[in-house]
Amino acid sequence: IPESLSAKCWQLQRLRLGNNRFSGKIPKELLALPGLQMIEMQSNDLTGTIPDVAGFNTQLGRLDLSNNRLEGPIPPSMGNFSAMESLLLGGNSLGGSLPHEISSLNHLSKLDCSNNRISGSIPAELSLCSSLTYLDLSGNQLEGTIPPQLHNLSVLNFLNLSRNHLTGTIPLILQEMQTLTYVDFSYNNLSGSIPEGGQFAAF
Repeated sequence: IPESLSAKCWQLQRLRLGNNRFSGKIPKELLALPGLQMIEMQSNDLTGTIPDVAGFNTQLGRLDLSNNRLEGPIPPSMGNFSAMESLLLGGNSLGGSLPHEISSLNHLSKLDCSNNRISGSIPAELSLCSSLTYLDLSGNQLEGTIPPQLHNLSVLNFLNLSRNHLTGTIPLILQEMQTLTYVDFSYNNLSGSIPEGGQFAAF
């Protein structure tokens, strides 16, 4: 993807390059375009890391980099994209921990970081993403327990934490999440009893 694209297209609002054979790195300058609202680069052959976007102030509402060959950590500066609604990073080789700064994305409704190499614990601060309806962290190397604070996600309907290394019990307070329609905690090291009340009774 040529760096000159960002130098000559300052009025660009939507960029859709998904499902092609693009290779190379993601130009940092591309994420700095002030009017850009959507970037879709899923299902290509992109490599390298996700650019650090510290100091950028854009209107970016959708970023889809899924199913590439990206590696390295998710930059904490992702928390700068205050208009972000969909952050789709699944199917790469991203590592490190899930940055706590994502919790500042008040408009985030869909977060997919599945099938990467993300480690560490699930940040309890994710419960501050009050607009979140879809959360998929499956297929990573996450450890620790399921944060009971997730029950504060009052509009969440999809929760997939399967295929990690989570331990402990399923917090009983999660049964108070009235909007849940899909839950997958399979292939972890969880123990104890399964909640039977609330939405869990319907599964």
